[in-house]
Amino acid sequence: MPQLIATAQKETGHYYLPTGEPCHGDLRQAKKQKAYPSPTTILGAVLARPGLDNWKQEQAILQSLTLPKLDGELDPDFARRVVAASKGELQAAADRGTYVHELAEAAVGGREPAELRAGFEPHWESLKYWSKFCYKVHKCEEVVVNHEEGYAGRVDLICEWGDKHEQTTEVVDFKTRKFKKVGRLIPDMPGHATHDEPHKVDSYDTDIIQLAAYAYAVFDEPVAARSVYIDPATGALENKLWTPEEVEEAFEIFKNVLAIWRWMKNYDPREVRV
Repeated sequence: MPQLIATAQKETGHYYLPTGEPCHGDLRQAKKQKAYPSPTTILGAVLARPGLDNWKQEQAILQSLTLPKLDGELDPDFARRVVAASKGELQAAADRGTYVHELAEAAVGGREPAELRAGFEPHWESLKYWSKFCYKVHKCEEVVVNHEEGYAGRVDLICEWGDKHEQTTEVVDFKTRKFKKVGRLIPDMPGHATHDEPHKVDSYDTDIIQLAAYAYAVFDEPVAARSVYIDPATGALENKLWTPEEVEEAFEIFKNVLAIWRWMKNYDPREVRV
């Protein structure tokens, strides 16, 4: 069950015009342009994200233990340097995630990456192997819009996924997420990159809710969805397949979360467009 409510944070997010064009700026600018919020913006403002929040706290603690305190430095000044350093690590993690998405887009498109950074060779091999089971691409890194509910977002991938005998339409989202235990990379079963040691990656309620929002911005009926998790350190890859029934249930949850977001922000883009 998703947890309410997200911790207070600066008003940021992603917004799109009804045409699918990005709306640059914060909520104030979005209201002026009658723009739609993205699923990640909606979920991030309403639902708690224990995995991300715990990781942020961990980074702050690590920085406080490893960052040397300057001679004569007051505790408040040291605390500000710790926060700044942990924010730097957060940005670095976001940059790694963006780059892995670029690799995924190249793999799905059947082309070599413009640049293969040092240390990302295992990520590229995992994604190339996974993409063999992506038979037909419907959308890749495209903005999808749901005018009825008033939201829009950029979906990673919608494809026919499977083997030469059978494929299913799936909405796919790639996420970099730390695995709890990994070993040597060994391609094993369709779309998986398994290891010689057991490993586990956590999936969260928000993963399927986000996918459901994308699915119902494109399809009128529920379809299957797939979360593809890539370990940022090792390039290990795991799949989590969500059934159409789970997607349908998650979309009902998303609509309730969206209603809460409208109430919290005192903004319903559907009304301002009437």
